[in-house]
Amino acid sequence: MLQNSFLEIPLNNALMLYTREIVPRLTKKNKIISISIAVALSLIYMITDSLLKPPKNLRHIPYISYLDLIKSTIMREPIWNRLYRVHLPEEQTRIGWTVQISNAVDARRVFLKSDLFPKILPKDEHKETLGAKFVGGPNMLVLNGHQWKTQRKIANPAFHRSMPVKLFGRLTQDMFDVMETMGDTVDVSDLLHRWTLDAIGKAGFDFDFNAIKDRNSEWACRYDKISEGLRDSKFFYFPIFDTKLRWMFPKRVQLHKEMDNFLEMLDEVIFKKREAIKNGLQNNALEDNEKDLLTLMIESEDLQEGGLTDEELKSTFCVFFLAGHDTTAGALSFAVHHLAQNQDIQQKAREEAIRVLGDGKYDILPTVEQTKEMVYINQVIKETLRINGPTPRVFPRYATEDTELSGKFIPKGTPLTVNIFNVQHSEQNWKDGHIFDPDRFAEDGEASRAESMAWTPFGNGARQCIGMNFSLNEQRVFLAMLLRKFIWKTPENSIHKNGPISYGVTVIGLQNLDITFKRIY
Repeated sequence: MLQNSFLEIPLNNALMLYTREIVPRLTKKNKIISISIAVALSLIYMITDSLLKPPKNLRHIPYISYLDLIKSTIMREPIWNRLYRVHLPEEQTRIGWTVQISNAVDARRVFLKSDLFPKILPKDEHKETLGAKFVGGPNMLVLNGHQWKTQRKIANPAFHRSMPVKLFGRLTQDMFDVMETMGDTVDVSDLLHRWTLDAIGKAGFDFDFNAIKDRNSEWACRYDKISEGLRDSKFFYFPIFDTKLRWMFPKRVQLHKEMDNFLEMLDEVIFKKREAIKNGLQNNALEDNEKDLLTLMIESEDLQEGGLTDEELKSTFCVFFLAGHDTTAGALSFAVHHLAQNQDIQQKAREEAIRVLGDGKYDILPTVEQTKEMVYINQVIKETLRINGPTPRVFPRYATEDTELSGKFIPKGTPLTVNIFNVQHSEQNWKDGHIFDPDRFAEDGEASRAESMAWTPFGNGARQCIGMNFSLNEQRVFLAMLLRKFIWKTPENSIHKNGPISYGVTVIGLQNLDITFKRIY
């Protein structure tokens, strides 16, 4: 991470000496003690005055001590608790070396001036972390300039052409079938994690994870392990534990092997897809007039829209996993939670679903046209993404020249990020921003008078999340079908009874979201 970058050289030298000279002399008996000492010394080394205070040219900006972040991590404080406790009171804050942009006006400038504020490329010494292996490759999330424009130009048409709402509906029916085999109270976050994995697998690149129907599906279990490993905060905040000190964590070593297997699977999928296209084979999970994203992106080569190498395709689809799976699963989990906590809002959304889809006592799969009629359900989705957006910050950027934000001098080279949580909870735009209220997004609601960048769960500008409409349609289909079939509430003994308990660092989800359902038909 950026806040550790100035410690890398001396710390790396010390670790190299330790690994080369001391580790070979350790016996099994004292290895555990020695490892514990190494971890403690590494932490002590990191917690120095230079780490606790920002560089002198940035000390005019209010900052948060890195010790507070370490304490929060050790105590396993849910990120939403931390965001409300620490970040929200600050209009502009920073952790380590990263300036947090916390108002809509500055966010607009950062989003729209992509040349002035390009993405930060992963550091070479961090490229072997689990996260960098997954999304740090040559993809549109991290690339800048011509390379980014080329990939975006190829991917854009694919997302415009692919909107498989019937697939989303059939997968929702599969989930309903699984719920029939469970009790009245189920872990919705787990089911949605599996539901969105099947959705991105089939609609993205014609791969069946079989995650909904088979809880022990091989590839679903493998991805679950990887996803859990990506959320481990100690490796996120201290990437050196995931690289040079990885040997100290045997489970982490095994997790990297799982990641290697997953990436090899994607290589094989891309190879088979190219062969299928040559032989005229179609994706059987989709309608006759639909194609998966991978097919559309490969076919762009024949349409002279440009082409991606297999490595670029693989890296791009790893990003799609985050954009089309983890974030959507988190967003839907929060939506289900808020509707459980607000029965009047749930009923109003249900009435719209019945009005649009009909009151027949059987499952109805929405069409694209019907999803456009779901005005209030869309308000529920937007308010969920405002109050509990699954990505609290955008991918870090940096200033390519000296500039100003909120009247504060930002030196050239300064890393910065838009703190989406702060922007979307700011009292400048949202009255009682901590309260769930879909009416904010009514035609004449609060959102119509707010700053244009006051709602930015998908980012904005040219680099806005390419999968935004894909995700929003997933959510509309799922929620509409769920509302027609069930009434649900939060159990009295739920850990979420008094507010959502979350997990994760870069992508946020809900821990064990237990919900009690009552069937309507």
